[in-house]
Amino acid sequence: MRIHVLIILLVLSACSSPDSHPDVARLIQGSQEALRGRDYHEALSLADSALTLDDQSADAHFMRGRIYFELQQWDNAETAYLTVVSIDRNYPGVHHNLGNIYYGKRQNRQALDQFIQAVDDSAAAMSWHALGAVYDVLSKPDSAVAAFREAIVLDSLYAPAHTSLADWLEQQGNYSESLMHTKIALGIRPNHLADQVRQGRLLLRLGRSEEAVPLLQDIVVRYPRNAEPQYILGQALQQLGRSDQSSRILAKADSLRIIEQATGQLANTANRQPANFQAQVDYATALRRSGRTEEALEVYLIARALRPNNIDLKFHIATAQMALGSLEEAEQELLDLLVADSSYALAWMSLGGIYARTNRTTLAREAWQKAILTDPDHPAVQRLIRQLPTPQQ
Repeated sequence: MRIHVLIILLVLSACSSPDSHPDVARLIQGSQEALRGRDYHEALSLADSALTLDDQSADAHFMRGRIYFELQQWDNAETAYLTVVSIDRNYPGVHHNLGNIYYGKRQNRQALDQFIQAVDDSAAAMSWHALGAVYDVLSKPDSAVAAFREAIVLDSLYAPAHTSLADWLEQQGNYSESLMHTKIALGIRPNHLADQVRQGRLLLRLGRSEEAVPLLQDIVVRYPRNAEPQYILGQALQQLGRSDQSSRILAKADSLRIIEQATGQLANTANRQPANFQAQVDYATALRRSGRTEEALEVYLIARALRPNNIDLKFHIATAQMALGSLEEAEQELLDLLVADSSYALAWMSLGGIYARTNRTTLAREAWQKAILTDPDHPAVQRLIRQLPTPQQ
């Protein structure tokens, strides 16, 4: 049975309860903005400041729950949300988010109770969808599919419900209807990788390999380090009698799966030990090396909440931001790093790279010169010296 992913979503509701202190709302708004920017340390600091002013602010406790949820610190998130319930049991979204916590902790019966309460409080597609995910884990397929369909009735454009229903239908061998819901989901969010891969797999299973091959080839070009589309593409080519191509691609898929298994082990460690800084960094670095840069950046930012001033982590974050094209953010990260440690040669090199990419040639040369002066024997600096025609000018 396929594991449901991206099923349980955090409610990002606006703060709704009145606060006794006028500065509480301002602090919570700032916390929300910091959370949107994935500055978890600042977000938590602002939420804590709000609680210093009013320790009965349901909004502030709810914010703490949201932050700890994204940090995957389930116990802290649970405590925060239970405090919200003790203050206001009808607070919008709190039962849904508690269900998230119990789902994350694999306490599925408790998750079920919270999601049932959530759909009773507010019949939202998100909560019905989450309820279906828990029913599926509890091996109640009829209830699961009914919940997914109810979510679609409530909101036909809620893509995750179509995705989950497509997964379930595929498991039952109903490939045609699964493909229909997969295409609906892709019409809503075209770049969703799992739906794209499922579309190729379903076409293969329906004997439509000629349609599957170009779709899968496009996915492989965009995600060259992902094993599953390579494996399905190899099968489709084999079905079309293109054995030589199939063998090469299947061999590559096997090698990629070994890398994915190693990354999965690091992910398990990071998930089990959310407060383990090195576990988060190791997992993020494995993601980055396997080409999953956006995911890597998310995990690096979780690690930063644990050690906000770690110099090496700042460099990792900047490197990921550069790879994603976020040059302004990467530049600021590197400048902050160099204020703390001006001898970090790789930071000077990367900063020079950003200046060069943004047509600031003089600044690029100056930054590279500083890298050379700081650590001329570093292998990366040696490569830089060889690449520059006149590095000492």
